[in-house]
Amino acid sequence: MRNLWHTAHSHKVRWGGLIVLCLLSAAGCAQPVETIEMNSFDPSQDQAAIVGYYRSQIVDLREKASEHAESAVRYEHLFGPESDWVSGARKLSQYYAESAQELERLAEAHAKVAQPDLQKRRCPTSDCSH
Repeated sequence: MRNLWHTAHSHKVRWGGLIVLCLLSAAGCAQPVETIEMNSFDPSQDQAAIVGYYRSQIVDLREKASEHAESAVRYEHLFGPESDWVSGARKLSQYYAESAQELERLAEAHAKVAQPDLQKRRCPTSDCSH
């Protein structure tokens, strides 16, 4: 009986050791994650990535604004124009639209900072007139 316990325990230890070894190997191969300061206008930050992130968020916010505006129309037909459902949907639509406008402003500001860097990527030589 003792040998049976010892054998079962031995297999568990081996599998556990193999799993730990695999996890440590995977962790050792992981690349460090580069963080970007989204509020920074420092040219050393990847301004183009910041602009891309903001623009994807803008699309999402505008879709949400549109969805809530459509919901407000549906709710108005169902519950009447004075319903809390209607006013709530309209307020959410307005909030998302205003948030999209604010992010558009930020994206444009970051795009202006990114332009010299983008120009360097397109034309690495000092004379790009050719």
